[in-house]
Amino acid sequence: MLFLHEFERIEAEAFLTLAADLIEEDGIVTAGEDELLDEYAAALGVIGFTFDAAAVAAARDTMAQLNEVSKRKVYMELYAFALSDGIETPEERRALNELCDALELNAAICKRLEACADDLFTVYDEIEDVLGAEPSPVVVTNELPEAAE
Repeated sequence: MLFLHEFERIEAEAFLTLAADLIEEDGIVTAGEDELLDEYAAALGVIGFTFDAAAVAAARDTMAQLNEVSKRKVYMELYAFALSDGIETPEERRALNELCDALELNAAICKRLEACADDLFTVYDEIEDVLGAEPSPVVVTNELPEAAE
């Protein structure tokens, strides 16, 4: 996912800081999580991003200044980071709950955003399955079948 195309550099760096903090919550940073962070940094135009744990509070404050729609996008994208390793730990859940509060989002909205992200992951998985599947046994042609005698 990447719904953050409108972000200026300061917002993009704040988002990346929160994402890096979130993927470190469970104490394990996988190669996949690192790759995802790099992909987001590139997509957001932030070259050479490095995580600074001391900047997390300022990053939350920056995100809290966004409009409601952008805050929701941030929450949904960060939820995706929490699940990027395939599991949600209690530490990540706590961090997501704190983020919901820091962004002053309604908890019901956060749950709906999570459900949307889960649905999107399911669709992504289905697409990957279909792309990797064996070719269909159905053959489509533009020829009419021969008339029966």
